[in-house]
Amino acid sequence: MVGRCSQWEQCSSFKDPGCKGCGFQHFEKIIKAHDDNYTLRSLGEKYFKRCSDPERRKGTGGRIALDEPIKKLLLERLPYLRQVSASELKSKLTVKMEEVDFKPKYDVALEANGKYVFIEVKGYGDNTNDILSAITAAQLLKEIPKYKSSLYYYVGSSSGKYPGGMKREHLHDKTRLKIYPYVRWAESKGFIKFYGIVDINPLLEEIKRRTECQNSTS
Repeated sequence: MVGRCSQWEQCSSFKDPGCKGCGFQHFEKIIKAHDDNYTLRSLGEKYFKRCSDPERRKGTGGRIALDEPIKKLLLERLPYLRQVSASELKSKLTVKMEEVDFKPKYDVALEANGKYVFIEVKGYGDNTNDILSAITAAQLLKEIPKYKSSLYYYVGSSSGKYPGGMKREHLHDKTRLKIYPYVRWAESKGFIKFYGIVDINPLLEEIKRRTECQNSTS
């Protein structure tokens, strides 16, 4: 019996009860397609460690979320960022003179001196429903004064059309009429920005650029 990725011999989950498949078998294709991308490889190492954890492989297979490895990478590369708890983010949304309890929707939440960074991570990045869901989440978030200046990013990993990993340009392909109008409209409004996992370096650079002024005041 062999595993479904090249690192199956180092996988603790493979040994007992065997390989059930996980998100890393798909992510490895992206790493191999961009083998000169050190940051992507580093993210892959974190992802493999998470996928191979037996405590997270108790189910019947399927993908393990990529959000935790992305969060760890961000905290490692931009150590001035702070992880934010879900309880800290609870707010009130005013709807027709009524205050409604509101909890932001995100996969990763970080903060630097009052500026919040939210990231929504999707395994299949060009899914219309996921894109619309992220747009709505970001738009609602900006209705809360506390998060008016926050940064909200959508990161798509792969799709059937792009097995070698998604890029920002894939989400801005004008021929993809099922997603392009939504992506273009949302970015023009300034409350969300779309990236592909292959753009992990530009994403890190943008987050650094847009939070470093907050860091310099500490």
